[in-house]
Amino acid sequence: MNNFRKLGSGIATAFSIVLLASTSVQAEPLKLRLSVESTPGSSTQHMLVSFRDALKIEMGDDVAIEYFDSGTLGDEIVHMQQVRTGQLDVIPIGSDAVQLDSKFAVFDIPFLFSSREKVSAVLDGPIGDELDESFQKSAGLKVLGYGEIGFRHITNNVRPISKPEDLKGIKLRTPGSKTRILSFQMLGASPIKMNMGEIYLALQQNVIDGQENPFGNIRKNSWFEVQKYISKSRHVYTPITFVMNLKRYNSLTPRQREQILKAARTATLKSRQYGADNDANLEKEIRQLAPNVKFNDIDSAAFKAASGPIADKIGEIAGKEFTAKFVAAATK
Repeated sequence: MNNFRKLGSGIATAFSIVLLASTSVQAEPLKLRLSVESTPGSSTQHMLVSFRDALKIEMGDDVAIEYFDSGTLGDEIVHMQQVRTGQLDVIPIGSDAVQLDSKFAVFDIPFLFSSREKVSAVLDGPIGDELDESFQKSAGLKVLGYGEIGFRHITNNVRPISKPEDLKGIKLRTPGSKTRILSFQMLGASPIKMNMGEIYLALQQNVIDGQENPFGNIRKNSWFEVQKYISKSRHVYTPITFVMNLKRYNSLTPRQREQILKAARTATLKSRQYGADNDANLEKEIRQLAPNVKFNDIDSAAFKAASGPIADKIGEIAGKEFTAKFVAAATK
């Protein structure tokens, strides 16, 4: 009988040790590293900090977040490398997403989307799911949501851009997207790849004539101080592809995934509202800050006519079948 009691006592003790160890492991907070190249107030930084704050509300003491911005850890290309290797867990990606997955070239098709509501409907549906699946395969990244950098406009120091021929010879800074560069080459401009942090000085020193970005970035980076013309082109819409290292995502518990996706959805909606607010307010603000800058509308019909061959060329890069589905969803 004593042996049975000793055995029972030993089993109970062992069970207690296992239970305590299990509790200790569960109590360890989830550690995440978040980073972005942009400075506070920029669209990508706004989305990342919105996610950080929403996740803290969702998880409380169950998450420990390391957060970096303002290019502390490098530019967007470096960030894309770091998130793929697991040095970072979550980052927002702008136009350079196409460098990891050719399907994202569809966002460089000019004059495709008529409104941000249409963009949201496309990205929150089957097209967004297909892009997520493709990004997982091509880049090892899980798309948590699609925020907004926004509709882009052209600024320069040579002339107002009203028709495609006005772009001829304009030295225009673009992101590293090969299809964005291709688009402007086909429209007659001389695109120059350049990091965002170099734009102001390059404009000031006439290394480039202009650039193309949403009002949020134009205002945030004060490019209007060194530009004469702002042409309201809305030529393409750039989403924020908000991603997490796929292996890291798959290692999470179902509850942690649910919390992360919920926080990402909160950040997505805040990002889109931020973009809408910027469009509504920043043109007026820039006009007030830079009364000598000349604003103009563009000849949309002329640009759309010139963009047909560009869409065909981008379709060859992104895949004709997917591009056809994307265009159909964007224009229906």
